[in-house]
Amino acid sequence: MIKDVMVRLDGSAADEVRLSAVNDIADLFDSQVTGLFLNVMPLVVAPEDGVGAMAATELMEAAKEAGAKVEARLRERLNRLQKPVELRRFDILSDAAADVAAREARTSDTFVALRPNGAPHEPEHLVETVLFGSGRHLILLPNRKPAKMIFERIVLAWNGSRESARALAEALPYMHKAK
Repeated sequence: MIKDVMVRLDGSAADEVRLSAVNDIADLFDSQVTGLFLNVMPLVVAPEDGVGAMAATELMEAAKEAGAKVEARLRERLNRLQKPVELRRFDILSDAAADVAAREARTSDTFVALRPNGAPHEPEHLVETVLFGSGRHLILLPNRKPAKMIFERIVLAWNGSRESARALAEALPYMHKAK
């Protein structure tokens, strides 16, 4: 069963695409939704003098405040789903984003993200790291709002390998709901 659906959120317009799909999946399986907000902090190398250190501290505080504003908007948007929701926020450096996402994805049944397209707001290698590092399946969406997520037909490739067996196990909840 799919009891917890995790989605990476960033406060951009792309969140609506991801949340629309997550809402459909949560409706289908009566699931909880977990939002993952990775507040990427600026990399600051400050000189040892007092002025540089103060400027670095101010920059970090500004990033945290901006993250708090995005977090508040995300909480409001998640609550409109009218489902059990949770939002996890991590203030991290950009090179840690993919690893944090993979670690957090291990706590859910599925992870929803946009197809990687090299957009500047997408953390580098996030999808690949979650795919190979979480042990969970991913649902990758196009950059436009998809039609309602209806699983009418399921196709599963099989070659008798360990990976195929794992794919079948992950696909079973969807197969049970398919026509």
